[in-house]
Amino acid sequence: MAPHNPASSFSFEETARRVEADLRRWISSFNDEVVPALRRDGGKALRRAAEKLAQFADTLDEVQKPPQ
Repeated sequence: MAPHNPASSFSFEETARRVEADLRRWISSFNDEVVPALRRDGGKALRRAAEKLAQFADTLDEVQKPPQ
């Protein structure tokens, strides 16, 4: 078994603290900036997707029609 190295233990603990702090900042930024934008513009994106899906459904219907 390798001997305990206090320096590497400190380094790991410090790295874990920094990662946790960065993650908290990222989550806060996401909640403050991305979520409001999604709420604001989400309806527009869904309406556009619905239009495209309707067009695709129309195309599928046309392909299914027997030739006249």
